[in-house]
Amino acid sequence: MTPIGSSCDVRKERAMQYFIPAWYQENDWRENEQVWYRSRTVTEFDDTVKQVQLFFRRKVAPLEVVLLSFSPNFRHFLHRQGVYHVPYWSCFDAMQGISVRAMHTFSFHDLSWPEDVEFVYSPFAVLVMHNREKYAEISFAEDGNMFRVDLFRNGLMSASNFYDDRGFVSQQIAYENGVASFQRYFDEQGVWKFARYLEDGHVVINPESAFFLHGNEKVPYAKQRYQNLDEVIAEVLADFLKDTSEEDVFTIAMHPLHSELLNTVLKERPKILSFFERRMEAHAFTEAEQELLDSAGCIVADKQSTAEEVKKHLHRDTPIRVITPYETRVEFGISQHLQVQNILAACDDLSEEQFDRMIVLLGGYIRNQNHRARVCLFTRSSKYDEKIGLLKRAQNALSRAGMNPEMAGTEEGVRENDVLEDPLVRVFSVAQCVDEMHVSRTLREQRVVCDLSPLPDQFLEISAMSMGIPQITMQKTEYIEDGRNGKILKDLSELPEAADYYLGSVAHFNEAQIASYDLGSRFTAPELEKAWKEVIQIDQHSGTAAGRE
Repeated sequence: MTPIGSSCDVRKERAMQYFIPAWYQENDWRENEQVWYRSRTVTEFDDTVKQVQLFFRRKVAPLEVVLLSFSPNFRHFLHRQGVYHVPYWSCFDAMQGISVRAMHTFSFHDLSWPEDVEFVYSPFAVLVMHNREKYAEISFAEDGNMFRVDLFRNGLMSASNFYDDRGFVSQQIAYENGVASFQRYFDEQGVWKFARYLEDGHVVINPESAFFLHGNEKVPYAKQRYQNLDEVIAEVLADFLKDTSEEDVFTIAMHPLHSELLNTVLKERPKILSFFERRMEAHAFTEAEQELLDSAGCIVADKQSTAEEVKKHLHRDTPIRVITPYETRVEFGISQHLQVQNILAACDDLSEEQFDRMIVLLGGYIRNQNHRARVCLFTRSSKYDEKIGLLKRAQNALSRAGMNPEMAGTEEGVRENDVLEDPLVRVFSVAQCVDEMHVSRTLREQRVVCDLSPLPDQFLEISAMSMGIPQITMQKTEYIEDGRNGKILKDLSELPEAADYYLGSVAHFNEAQIASYDLGSRFTAPELEKAWKEVIQIDQHSGTAAGRE
């Protein structure tokens, strides 16, 4: 078995597939680990996660993840994604001279504290008090592991220590008068390797430990001072590439942070570019990204709309393949066992007018035709007040239409027993589903999925198909066929009729369920594997990729 964190031993035996992810905190070279009590604003899942899962679990081809970000909790991330044993190479591990591989359990009690400190346990963190003053604050990540300790002096933060899940301090941020000044990066022995000064971003190498690791070999840094972290990463990545073959393929998750660097370092290498809708939002192509696009052997997009957007920037006939990052599987919900009939209505990308009309139409349908129906307003937003905000918007829409605003009451939400008590009270509820697991749990109770947005939520569509839930949309997508597994509306006014078609007839619901399972067979793991093997063949035989003309 390939050791965790090491380079894969099969590199030279056959062409490797290297995956370069975009797992960054906003636009910085660091992981997106956060405290356990704070809701994620976006899901961790993306195209690279699914690609790595698929290649690793189904043994599509030899693979290795090339990690360019500072990720001291990467083992926890891999565990959450179900690919803990996937081979990977970490650029920052090499830069910091870290050779240890395995995770190590440790506690804040293992740290060196002054003798008379007191630990105060709050609901969110552990406070360390010394001489009746706040000395430190210990924060924990999603998996319960300690990952950050903030130190204080005279009431101001003086330093933040970030702990690696392998049991040592990996980075320290130093503060001057409460303002972050510079970052120091350490090896597992506590020796600082380099420092990054935040005012202008320049990096200084420790002259007493001026090397990075290439396997077990110590390689001297080329310079004592670098303009920024990008320069250091580029040097160490270029050294790593010496062990790769000219036939190896690099699948790059397109992201503006690493585009220029990879365009330079991978200039003559076979490349597959992976585009993901969430990273395409409000994003203009840079010159480096355009050059990457022009040199790619093949392009993979997560959905047809993403592919169409990428096509606008192509200067040549580069093959584009649409491969969903989500797979279908036959699952069963519990909607038929409930007294109520739940309609999941996606809200995020609707205009104010569309949202109000949808609320009024569904409210009228429940009041006049189907007292058993309930509406679950679905949002991916993680804002703490999103639930109350959506319900208030629904109340206002109902009130303007002369309907009872308490149908969207905010006190207790929707209860199944409400159908027996008062059919016109509390029929609207809200589900905030940032991550895919929460989406799946919510869908289990839904009888119909309604997504009227210009670009329907792809994971919602795939999950509804997997569970055999009829879908109502206003856009044709790869995941719905009008009259088979759902309805494509020509006008919003058709919504009540479409909903009643499935809620008012078990036969119609069953027909849509069977059709969903049938259509879903095109997006199973074996089908995705076939699609990726085709992409690999296209790239390997492409005569237009950079360096192979």
